[in-house]
Amino acid sequence: MTFEIEGDGIGIKEENLDKLFKHFSQLDETTKKEYAGTGLGLSLVKKLVELHGGNVWVKSQYGKYSIFGFNLPLSPDDNNLQ
Repeated sequence: MTFEIEGDGIGIKEENLDKLFKHFSQLDETTKKEYAGTGLGLSLVKKLVELHGGNVWVKSQYGKYSIFGFNLPLSPDDNNLQ
C-alpha cells in the first residue's frame, strides 16, 4: 500500500533532503526560526514505517512543491517478515 501527500509550499533545497529524516535536524538553523518544531516528526515516521517493513521518501523542487510518501506491505509475507 502506497501513500503520497503533496504540498505546494516552499519546497526543499536538494542539499537539505538528506537532513529531513535525521533526529533533531531542522532545515531552518537560523536564530530567528521562522518554522517551529523539534526535528523529531519525520525521523519518527521513518522509523515506524521501517519497523512495519515499509519505506519513506520525499521528492521536492525548491520554491514549488514537496511530495512525501511511504509504503507498507499489505501482509507480512509481502516483505518477507515473520
